[in-house]
Amino acid sequence: MASTQKEIKGGHVLAMLLAFFGVIIAVNLVMAWFANSTWSGLVVENGYVASQEFDKNLARARAQEALGWDVGFSFDRSSVKITFTDAAGKRIDSLDLTGRLQRTVTDKEDQQLTFGWMGSGTYSAPARLAPGLWEVEVDGKGDGVADYHKIFRFVVKAE
Repeated sequence: MASTQKEIKGGHVLAMLLAFFGVIIAVNLVMAWFANSTWSGLVVENGYVASQEFDKNLARARAQEALGWDVGFSFDRSSVKITFTDAAGKRIDSLDLTGRLQRTVTDKEDQQLTFGWMGSGTYSAPARLAPGLWEVEVDGKGDGVADYHKIFRFVVKAE
C-alpha cells in the first residue's frame, strides 16, 4: 500500500503565515484596546510644571517630618481612621482633614473623603473598600501647620 503525501504549496504557506500573524495582531489589538480604555495612567496633567514644584514639595516634606508627629492609620470595610500624636505624645485634636481614596491602577473607584473628629486625636471618614490595593492621600491644616500631606498605601484582603 502506497501512502500519498500532500504537497505543501505556496498558497498553503501563505494561509498559515496569514493565520499566524493574524492571531498575533488580533491579540495585540485587544490588549491595546483594554490598556487604553481602562485607565490613562495620567497622574499629573503636565509633568514639567509638576517638576517645577519639586523643591517646594521637598521643603514642605522636611518641615512636616521635623514636627515629629506620629500618625497612625487603620481601616475596615466601611471607614478609614487616622490618629495624630505630636512629638510630646499629646493627641492632636484641631486638624481639618480631607482626603482622596483611590486605587493604584484605575480611577474608577476613587472616592473623596471628609474626615470627622472622633476625639482623642482620631479622625474618621466613611469609605467603601473592596478587596485589593488602595491609597489614601490626606491633606490637612491646623495646630500650627499650614499644609499637612501624607499618603497611606494598604491592602484590603478578601473575606
